[in-house]
Amino acid sequence: MTLFSLGLLLTLISQHKKSAAVSLRSSSSSGNDSNNMDNNNINCPHGNELTWHGGHPAENKPGSCWCGQDSYCMCTPSLAIDIVLYQKRSSAAATSEESNERNNNQEYYDVWVVRRSDTNQLATIGGFVDVGETTENAVVREVQEETGIIIPLPLLSSHDNSNSGNSNKPAIQLIGVYSDPRRDNRRHIVSVAYALEFIPSVMTTNDNSGIPHAGDDAKDVIAIPLEEIGVKYIGDDWYADHLSILLDFKTQIMTKSGGIDGVVVEEEDRSASGELYGGNVARSTCS
Repeated sequence: MTLFSLGLLLTLISQHKKSAAVSLRSSSSSGNDSNNMDNNNINCPHGNELTWHGGHPAENKPGSCWCGQDSYCMCTPSLAIDIVLYQKRSSAAATSEESNERNNNQEYYDVWVVRRSDTNQLATIGGFVDVGETTENAVVREVQEETGIIIPLPLLSSHDNSNSGNSNKPAIQLIGVYSDPRRDNRRHIVSVAYALEFIPSVMTTNDNSGIPHAGDDAKDVIAIPLEEIGVKYIGDDWYADHLSILLDFKTQIMTKSGGIDGVVVEEEDRSASGELYGGNVARSTCS
């Protein structure tokens, strides 16, 4: 190739790049044409995708480049919700010791969890938040998809206690936000964790049985005594950092003033629970 031919080739490449850049800017200038959204995706500046380090074990994985109509492109974590669905243990299922405690107004609780079909591990109920959906609406949808429980809309608000049966406790309790890039081995997923009490008297199920049943991608739905989480059900029994979410609920929500009586987690029990990364995952929890 002659020097002249090489220079001509480089000039053509440069002009092509400028043309592509102009195409990206012009396609985003009119916000009323639905085809422009497709053009944004097509003309997203390939080669500039970010690399993130989410998941475990730590390794580089390619990011995804999303472009808005203003030509601004970025890579972000996925947003999910996790729900600790708990229920008062019935008197018929209570042990003699618990029955004696009930006489002292001390209650015992079970937590409904799912068994995942992909890893066969236990997990909280939950999933990804859809575009245009609030995290609270995602709670209602995921609970119904995975357990068949239909949550009345008044219970959607964390400040509506009309149907909760307890004016001192919100219907939906915020446990915290879990944002550690290592928490899920698929990718960087930020989860907003909620607690919701299952009250059969004000909630129904798809089959009208009043009993949660597995649906969607859940293999099974089971009730576990709250006091056995982190003691009998530990470590690798749980997916991702869901054990940390449950123990945070157990210690920082249920034992606080106005919370649920009868459950105390000793620090030595928690340290021996086998939490992911020893429980040292980045999160912000409610006091």
